[in-house]
Amino acid sequence: MRRILAFIAALLPISASASPWTLKPGEVVVGTGFGYQFAGTEFLDSGGERPYPLQGDYRASSIYLSARAGFTDRLEFELSLPFSVVSYDSDTVILLDGGAAGTIDYYQENTIQLDRTVAGLGDLLLTGRYRLGPRGPTAWALEVRLKTPTGYRGPQGTFGERPESIQEFLDGIGNFVRPDNVSDDVVLGDGQLDIYPSLLFGHAFRNGTFLRLNAGYNFRFSGAGDQVGGAFRVGQRLGDRFLAYLAVQGAYSLERGRVIGVSVAAIDPLLPATEYGGTNNLLLREVRLDRDNLDVGGGFIFKYSPSVELNVGYQRTVFGRNISAVNGLSFTVAWQTNLDG
Repeated sequence: MRRILAFIAALLPISASASPWTLKPGEVVVGTGFGYQFAGTEFLDSGGERPYPLQGDYRASSIYLSARAGFTDRLEFELSLPFSVVSYDSDTVILLDGGAAGTIDYYQENTIQLDRTVAGLGDLLLTGRYRLGPRGPTAWALEVRLKTPTGYRGPQGTFGERPESIQEFLDGIGNFVRPDNVSDDVVLGDGQLDIYPSLLFGHAFRNGTFLRLNAGYNFRFSGAGDQVGGAFRVGQRLGDRFLAYLAVQGAYSLERGRVIGVSVAAIDPLLPATEYGGTNNLLLREVRLDRDNLDVGGGFIFKYSPSVELNVGYQRTVFGRNISAVNGLSFTVAWQTNLDG
């Protein structure tokens, strides 16, 4: 009854580490953080933002570890891995009439519970960055990011990977719409490999203002639609220890992904569960492994000591397709050291 993909990377500070100013040889930054997401609305294929049907409520929490290290004067690598708990709650509903109403067998065979909770490791992110010019207030770098799943179950339609078409669903609706078939896509990620090369640019002004820009092409495998994406970030130093920033990032799919099942949404998402029945309020969609998103956000960085920084951030998906309108809060701590002494 909804379209949810828990993009765990969105739990991290927006465009946090995609910096063209690479670390020096021997420098290491170790980070840990906590992120929290929530949503009560979503974006389908068209029509703008709309509530989840059946009073749906999406929540996700994530703890992650990351390590970023400089290997040469221009080259650095970064590794990040989250552990997440993702849940969706909604009212139970009887979608189809069947059996003798009022009997125990009738409710057992027809009451659909869409609540789901999953927990585990999300996508492993491995990133390499190579700075193109000398160190200075202006910097350019090439970045290649590899995203790979860690064995979790990938997204599916409301009742699994089958049926693969709306007509197949309608032809076998009595077999598909059963409590034991409910799968849906409350998941820890897309369950497929991405390779995302991009170009990074940054400039730091004398008055403490900085800006960063990156753009790239995301090669998505296992039938997912390729994307173009980018991010822009601007910040201002406030005294010796504080920095405030605003950011926007987005991605747009250039091709349609493969069908991963049929999603059963609602024509009127505000209709209460007691008024469902038959197919009158069912909005059937062939769900594909592609999406668009535009996120905006901001936050503060506090330099606790020369080697420790605290980052508090917020971001929201303000426009998209096949994605939830997620609000994300994050708190991270980064510790820097130099292994060369």
